[in-house]
Amino acid sequence: MTEIQQYEEPTTQVDVHQSVAINTIHQTAVELADAHKIASAICTTKFVPEHFRGKPEETAVGILYGATVGFDPLTAVQQIYVIGGKPALYARAMVAIVLKAGHQIWTEEEKPGLVTVAGQRAGSDKITRVTWTTELAKQAGYDKNPKYRSDPRSMLYARASGDVARRIAPDALLGLAYNVEEMQLVRTVESTPVRATQSSRDRVAAAISGPRKAEPADDTSAEPEGDVELLSDRQSKKLHASFNEIGLTDRDARMAYTVHAVGRDISSSSELTKAEAASLIDALDAEIAMRAAADQEPVDDVLEDRRREIVETAEAMGRNMWAVESAFAEQHDGATFVDASIEQLDAFLAWVREQAA
Repeated sequence: MTEIQQYEEPTTQVDVHQSVAINTIHQTAVELADAHKIASAICTTKFVPEHFRGKPEETAVGILYGATVGFDPLTAVQQIYVIGGKPALYARAMVAIVLKAGHQIWTEEEKPGLVTVAGQRAGSDKITRVTWTTELAKQAGYDKNPKYRSDPRSMLYARASGDVARRIAPDALLGLAYNVEEMQLVRTVESTPVRATQSSRDRVAAAISGPRKAEPADDTSAEPEGDVELLSDRQSKKLHASFNEIGLTDRDARMAYTVHAVGRDISSSSELTKAEAASLIDALDAEIAMRAAADQEPVDDVLEDRRREIVETAEAMGRNMWAVESAFAEQHDGATFVDASIEQLDAFLAWVREQAA
């Protein structure tokens, strides 16, 4: 008697990928639920930075993102800054991640007005160096920013170390385009159209990626090899619109930006590969979001100052934070103190002062 074996349909590669994707989604959902519990417990405390204060959903996602780069929840909310829906890290946090991944970053030279940071990717003989000076900071317009004027040495280090970290280990940083210090500085960089002079090109380049140094012959900035697909019409239109949005309408200024962004010399955007165009679009999108958020920063500063003044005035009266929040909610139909507008806080501050008097 012949045995009849049951037919089993072979597992395909597509099935494997689908299974992995489903498991990843499930695991992420579980981790997000856990992160939300932690976020709900800490997001109303003074320990949490203003941009996460009173926002359990955003705090939870920040904790979840932090886990991908090796941060515990409390470190994540302290180190991660969200702008335009994209995460950024303080420069020292970026350096810590890169070092933990087995790469090397060190300060090669530091003196008044100059900081040089060097780095070396694990397994590579190439050393990447970036120098930022007071003169370069002035060219980029950073000297107009109070954060730079109050601590120029730290700002120069942040720019240099952030540049090095991204260049030697973009994989460890999950493609982060900016560090927080850059966001704090960029709000002072001119966003109006510039005339196509050599100095204007240098200024735009300095604002984007710092000084360029001669690279070894094995640098990856050489011409693309083999047959590559050039940028599409859609990408070209997107680049044109994005450049206009950040105020770069002059062709030479745009080319200076593009050359530094893609890391090789070109004479026209039509020479960009599709991958380079996509990377340039991402960089422009990040800068657009960064500038938009920077425009809102003064409002956030005012809100924080109002809240601090209210709390300090109330504490002088012997009232704790719970009493302040309860009184505010009672006067504003249940609105929360952390989400109040400037107008609401001004009115409440006037009332608190009256009570103190």
